[in-house]
Amino acid sequence: MRTIFLYRHAKKVGHGDVHLSNEGIESACRVGETQLRGKNFSLFFVSSRNRTKETLSAFRKGAGDFLFVEPKIFPLHTDVFSSEDAMKLWEGVCNEAEQKNEDMLLAALQKDHERTERISFQAGEAFKKWIHTLPNDTNVLVVYHSPALELIVYNLFGITLTQLKPSEGFKINERDDELIFESIKSSANSF
Repeated sequence: MRTIFLYRHAKKVGHGDVHLSNEGIESACRVGETQLRGKNFSLFFVSSRNRTKETLSAFRKGAGDFLFVEPKIFPLHTDVFSSEDAMKLWEGVCNEAEQKNEDMLLAALQKDHERTERISFQAGEAFKKWIHTLPNDTNVLVVYHSPALELIVYNLFGITLTQLKPSEGFKINERDDELIFESIKSSANSF
């Protein structure tokens, strides 16, 4: 069995490749302490953006028991989510929705449905291939972005997740080629 924990980065300051806010760091430390401690992660994945790396660092600090393993770039970051097609979605509809504090996935599905469906399909297929490259009986932590994480769930499970809040996540268990989605709820993530 493989268990993949996928979390959105913590609250940031501004837009673009910016750093975490103090509130974001504190929240990520609490999530590390309350949700990620004792999970025995053997692999860590982030994007190339500062906020995912800083969130992982705060999760590590809060948990206090992560092995120090250098994080790798989440393969879907380069294979799917950095494509020209995806960048048009992020920089267009999703950026506009974020500026208005709207759900980015819902906005993308409503305003650029065909592109969103295409990227979601590519993400789901890439995720299924990637998960089989991981060792059996491993726990993995991925720190990434919205709405990319929600697009994976949308394709794999047909679920339209409400946009993840900063430092909020879910997990996907893989057992005998079956993928199982599990929501992670916690009051430790309230702001």
